[in-house]
Amino acid sequence: MFLPAKDQHDESAYLDMEFGYVYGTSRAVMMPIEIGAVIHRPGDDSVRYLWEQFRYGIDVEIWKKVTDSCGRTIGVTTTVANMGNDEYGMPYDHSFRIPAGEVRAARETARNAFGDLRIFMESLLLAGSVKTIVVFAAHMERKAFRTAEVSLDGCGLVDLQREIRRHVGMKQVLSLDRLARLIDFSANGFTISSRNFRYPIPPGCCHLLDVHRGMGDAVRTFLLAREYQEMLPDLESRIRALMETCKDG
Repeated sequence: MFLPAKDQHDESAYLDMEFGYVYGTSRAVMMPIEIGAVIHRPGDDSVRYLWEQFRYGIDVEIWKKVTDSCGRTIGVTTTVANMGNDEYGMPYDHSFRIPAGEVRAARETARNAFGDLRIFMESLLLAGSVKTIVVFAAHMERKAFRTAEVSLDGCGLVDLQREIRRHVGMKQVLSLDRLARLIDFSANGFTISSRNFRYPIPPGCCHLLDVHRGMGDAVRTFLLAREYQEMLPDLESRIRALMETCKDG
């Protein structure tokens, strides 16, 4: 099990990235659209928050998993957004294709967005105090780091979803949605909290904490990790109770 940093000055970063496929490219062009990070210093149990939207005037497909009460994926919903124009929730037509001549421009926009991601990560890691990066389901983040040429030298990368699966001995992984409910995650205009932990949030950022947004999933990952690190017996018993309930489903 990964543990909090021992040095009082070391920090851990809990990240979530959101991605979109450029609309009309048959999922051939993907780009990051948002990132959120909770930076936790165990030495004084302090937190700070970083987030950024990569805002370009291009239509992207937003794919969201739909899960059942046991955390299993049962489908997806798809809408279209244009971050640069502040347009969200537009209808998705799976048969729509952009002209072939526009694909090159779409790839260039995606490269620029990955460049923004690299700048964000370089700023995050510049001081050298972040020793561990924690994400929930690391496949897309690893791919994004490679594409953006982000170096994680000196940092460990932890996939919290797989950590929990290995420790509990589950055949299937559980979704962040389901695990967040198990720890009684909540957020209001002043704090984020779980069963055993509570932290302040900056004024005016509550709108960023929706599920499946970069900051919203980052704070859920952070509090889930705190429960996993510090209150494991309680969390494990809740997971096992869920597995028992769902084993015949």
